[in-house]
Amino acid sequence: MNHSDLPSFLHDAKDFRTIPVVHTYKIDTLTPIQIFNALEKQAVYILESSDRESSWSNYSFIGLNTVFTIEEKQGLFTIRDKNGCSKYESSSFSDVFKNLDDSLQIKLPEIPIPFKGGAVGCIGYDSVSLFEKVKKHPGLNPAEPVCSLAVCSTYIAFDHTENQLYIIEFSFLNGKEEEAELISRYQKADAKINSILKELEENKPLKEMFLSYDHRSNVRFDEVQSNMKKEEFIEKVEKIKKYIASGDVFQTVLSQRFEVPIQANGFDLYRILRKVNPSPYLFYLKADGIEIVGSSPERLIHVQNGHLEIHPIAGTRKRGRNDQEDAALGESLLGDEKEKAEHLMLVDLARNDIGRVAAYHSVKTENYMELTYFSHVMHLLSKVTGQLREGIHPTDALLASFPAGTVSGAPKVRAMEILQELEPTPRNQYAGSIAYIGFDGNIDSCIAIRTAVVKGNKAYVQAGAGIVADSVPESEYEETRSKASALIKAIELANDHFGKEVRYEKHPITSR
Repeated sequence: MNHSDLPSFLHDAKDFRTIPVVHTYKIDTLTPIQIFNALEKQAVYILESSDRESSWSNYSFIGLNTVFTIEEKQGLFTIRDKNGCSKYESSSFSDVFKNLDDSLQIKLPEIPIPFKGGAVGCIGYDSVSLFEKVKKHPGLNPAEPVCSLAVCSTYIAFDHTENQLYIIEFSFLNGKEEEAELISRYQKADAKINSILKELEENKPLKEMFLSYDHRSNVRFDEVQSNMKKEEFIEKVEKIKKYIASGDVFQTVLSQRFEVPIQANGFDLYRILRKVNPSPYLFYLKADGIEIVGSSPERLIHVQNGHLEIHPIAGTRKRGRNDQEDAALGESLLGDEKEKAEHLMLVDLARNDIGRVAAYHSVKTENYMELTYFSHVMHLLSKVTGQLREGIHPTDALLASFPAGTVSGAPKVRAMEILQELEPTPRNQYAGSIAYIGFDGNIDSCIAIRTAVVKGNKAYVQAGAGIVADSVPESEYEETRSKASALIKAIELANDHFGKEVRYEKHPITSR
């Protein structure tokens, strides 16, 4: 058990205004799900991974107690404190984070974990109108933020490899405190961590789900409503093919939104989803009146000490019923010229995105077109890397890759214009990003696909298909249903196992 001590706190307060107090514990039976459940009134989000390649893979991260939010409404990004008071406004996403860094003057915790505190949240797809010359969807509600991230005062990191728990409590100073006040602030931070330990020791009971599930079982679509009929989707595919034939675009990713009745709460849906659809990026966030639950297979961009990485995914097959069928489907995918051409196009897009912010001659393609298996589907995956150019803020790299070409099309801007014309409702969170933006400048983010947005007794799931010149409209329609099926099945299971249990009266990712 290692603790930050008072002398270190007093020393750091001479040079910094945001000081971490860190406690480290070896643990035995406690799990991240138990931790979140025990601390649900304070908890804002949980980030996890079932992929060894992800920087989240050995860790679960839980954020407690929002102290600042970063929201965008009507073209303006605003930092607000926990009382809802505006602290800074800018039309620039990166400027907001530069201001946050400058004003907080953060002392980073000296612990070996990839995320040591920062902003976590959702950058909705419709934020793109702020970064590219694309008009907003006319159906957007101007009263709802399209971008919302939370900065917490308390962070819990669960190290699965070492069975170790890090609890970080940040103390926010104004730089004018006398020594007696600094001692008091240290004691308050230390006491806060001890109060968390007490709650964990009490370990509120959590209903076990005893899940029996076959991922090959059929998904029921009889109670599922879409924002467009099958005939409408097919008609829109044909329109896109005409745009392709006229030279407007090479590909456009058309999506449909499914509305699914839900009787369980979002956290119990997350518990189901992480078991039936394990993915590189698993997340549950309480947002302003909604819960965001996801198991995304696809990274948007990763920034680690200036190293940039994108994993374009394109080309899809359902998993087989056995190993032999899996192998046959994999061979079919690797031999599909349409899928390979689409994948190459999206690798080129990723290279262009990284190239906008990377040092010259640093962009590389690695692990090209590897067959990668997930719980319900298999994909073709590549890795594109680069080195952040000097003078470029890490958030600029995030924006350069936003939104991913795999959920928009190529060329991106024209594809997005066509999507705005053809898709009947705003995408909102879908195809945007769930991200952490660390105090240290490191970023990890995924594309908000395989994601459910829970609002009241409805869950919204959206999925798209990449339309190219030789697309078969009916096949593209079925692909969207196939991609949505894991989430819809998880909702069915959550309804069956947990029913309706409303836990959260407030959703504190936003501070109002």
